[in-house]
Amino acid sequence: MKINKERLLEMLHDLKEFTDTPGNGVTRFSFGVQDATAREYILERAVEAGCSVDIDALQNIRIGLKTNSPDKDIVMAGSHIDTVRHGGWLDGIYGVCGALEVMLTLAEYADAALAGDKSVFSLDDLKANYEMVIFSEEEGSNFGSTMTGSKFVTGFYKEEDLGKLRDDKGKTLRQRLIELPVTDEEDEDSLDVYSMDYFDSGEILWDFNEIKTMLELHIEQGPVLDSEGLSIGIVDAIYGMRVIEVTLTGVGNHAGATPMGIRYDALCTAAECVLAAEEIVKSDEDERIVATIGKLSVFPDCSNVIPQEVKFTVEVRDKDEAKINEYMDSIIERIYNIASARRVGCVINEHSKSSPLYLTKSLRNDMEKLAKDKGLAYKVMDSGAVHDACMIANFVDTGMIFVPSIDGRSHVPEENTNEKDLITGVQFLLDVVLNEMKTEV
Repeated sequence: MKINKERLLEMLHDLKEFTDTPGNGVTRFSFGVQDATAREYILERAVEAGCSVDIDALQNIRIGLKTNSPDKDIVMAGSHIDTVRHGGWLDGIYGVCGALEVMLTLAEYADAALAGDKSVFSLDDLKANYEMVIFSEEEGSNFGSTMTGSKFVTGFYKEEDLGKLRDDKGKTLRQRLIELPVTDEEDEDSLDVYSMDYFDSGEILWDFNEIKTMLELHIEQGPVLDSEGLSIGIVDAIYGMRVIEVTLTGVGNHAGATPMGIRYDALCTAAECVLAAEEIVKSDEDERIVATIGKLSVFPDCSNVIPQEVKFTVEVRDKDEAKINEYMDSIIERIYNIASARRVGCVINEHSKSSPLYLTKSLRNDMEKLAKDKGLAYKVMDSGAVHDACMIANFVDTGMIFVPSIDGRSHVPEENTNEKDLITGVQFLLDVVLNEMKTEV
């Protein structure tokens, strides 16, 4: 069974146009107009293929193959469609389009089987259902919390978190969901399906007893596959992460009239803290652990005023949780010491955390055997990035498939993957899905 590679590439290229920053990467935040338009595009194709659609109050979408039966377990594939600001065109959406192409291919073959074509599989051969999923707010671009949609379906987040998660403008997640945009093609009444008046965290939770397997196809977002000339990565472990938010409070004052010796500059203090964090993680003998200071704000942010307050995040990632905590604790201690020495106030809050995770060994072994049988150039590898699969893996057998990122670039406009690898990844996803559905591959 083969995917329609032209259709796959067409969908990917169409969807990269749904951005708030045309010509400067893809910016498509959850719950915005571009997000709504992208969803319409995907749902239109699914409905045309006769698929069922279920959208929960968090905007997670589940789409079911029309031949699904209520007495069978579910093999599921999917990812997310939201991006970071000025991000790439493949992160997340590649896994969604891949899962959709699998859906459309299965639907076409099912039609042929129903029409009596004996050259394709019998529907009786399908021992499991197939669904695709689109998780909302995976990147955390709105609320600073990654994997929001999958955290709700697993019960990690509950109804009270709707009021705790706030965007940069102070709006809560609940408010953003109430104010979902209506696109030109959308009937305003259709938003009733998302209405927060009917929010029930119990209805958001998935019944994991009915799900057999979760698969997520993704670009690697790192340099390993590209540098080694490989087409497929089969993920073994996903790094955990710990994020803190640091607030440094100094004394704002006139930039020209305040001598250097009596300044309590929050930004200079922050600069020293940033370099200290880099120095600490670079001491790792394994050269594996990473730290990132990716968000920083300065108040009052004027060229002629000594910065009074600086807020920044520190994120540490590794596949060893003890190591994450060891290095983060060292960074925290150093930040406090630097702030104290500079006589600048310091408050550190734990922002978020996820544990390292090893994906299902038996599924990984099955995918490795399938890759060998197909003659694919592959390797078993770790993921430094977190994904929705991290949340689902706590409940069901879960696997991830990577394809190369050219020069290892991701979360930037330069993000790209060769078309051949994009096609190979989706074809392999289809083969794995069929294998999991116990159908002849």
